[in-house]
Amino acid sequence: MRKYLFLPCIFISFWACESDNPTQNMMPAPVETITTELSFETEKAERPIDLNPDEWILDESLSDQFDSGLNNSKWNANPNDWGPWSWEPDNAYTEDNKLQLRIRYEEHTARGMDMYYKSGIVRSKDTISYGFYEAKIKGLPLYPTASPAFWLYSLGDDLDKWGLRGNEEGDVTYAEIDVVELLQGNWDPETKERFPPEVMDCNLHVAIIENGKNVRKRPRAFPEMLKTEYRAAWDPRDDYHTYGAEVNRDQIIFYIDGVKISEKENLYWHVPMRMTLSLGLRYPHVTYHNCPDGLWRCPVPDAATQAGFPATMEVDWVRAYRKK
Repeated sequence: MRKYLFLPCIFISFWACESDNPTQNMMPAPVETITTELSFETEKAERPIDLNPDEWILDESLSDQFDSGLNNSKWNANPNDWGPWSWEPDNAYTEDNKLQLRIRYEEHTARGMDMYYKSGIVRSKDTISYGFYEAKIKGLPLYPTASPAFWLYSLGDDLDKWGLRGNEEGDVTYAEIDVVELLQGNWDPETKERFPPEVMDCNLHVAIIENGKNVRKRPRAFPEMLKTEYRAAWDPRDDYHTYGAEVNRDQIIFYIDGVKISEKENLYWHVPMRMTLSLGLRYPHVTYHNCPDGLWRCPVPDAATQAGFPATMEVDWVRAYRKK
C-alpha cells in the first residue's frame, strides 16, 4: 500500500450569484490510501492520478470526506430552485461520516405550481474547469423515482462577471458535465420499456450562440458529441461505486470504478464550473408534456405518493485534483 502526499495549491476562488440555474441557459483493483489533511481510500486502476501521480495536486476546497458535518464554507445546500421539486437545505446533511441527500414527500406551492417533493443538493462555492473529479456514491433504493447525480455546471452570472459569456458566433453561454446520473429510468426505444437501474448516463450539455441565437444542445439530439450510456454489471443501489471524469483542453474522459468507459472531444467545456451532488426528481413524477406557462417540465400530480419516502442517496467522499 503506497501513500501519496498532495500539498494544497493556492488559487483565487469566486462566489456565485444566485440568480442563475442550469435550465435557464441555452473490476476493482487493490485499495491504496492517498494521504493529505483529507485522507481517502481509492481504487487504483486507470485513473490519471494513478498513472501520473506527480502531475496532480488535491484541491482541498473541492474535496470532502464528510467526517465533520457539512462544511458550509465549501458547499451551498440552498441554491435557487429550477425543477418541478424544491431544494431544501435540511435535506443535505451528514450521518456516519457520509453525505446524505434526501428526497421527501411534502406538498407545497412554488414558482406557481403545486409540487409534491423536496430534495437535497450541495454545490461547491469554488469553481474548476480542467482537472480530475471523482466521488464514491451509493444510489437510493427507489427506482424509478429520482436520480443521484455528480456533475459540474456553469452559472451565467459567473460567466458574465468574468467576461466569459459573449454574444458572438460560437460563444458558450452554458456548460455542463454530468460525471454520472444514476437511476434515471429513461425510455428505451428498442425494448419499448424503461431502462433497468444498471444503465447510467455520463453526458455533456452546452448552450452556444448559433446564427445569432442561444441554442441548447442536448445528448439525445447530438449523441456522438454529448452522450455516453453505460450498462454496469451491478445495481448502483446495492453498494458504493466511484464515478470520475478527467477534463483537459482536448478531451473529457469518464471513469467508473477507476476504469475508463468513454471519452469525448472537449469542444466547449473550458469555462469555470461548480461541482455539484444532487438528487433530482425523475419519472414517473416529472413530465415534459402539457406543462403550463411555457415550462419545459412539470410535476405529475397523479403519480405523487408518500410510499417509499423519504429516501436517500449516500456519498462517501468527493474530491477534485488539478494539474500542478
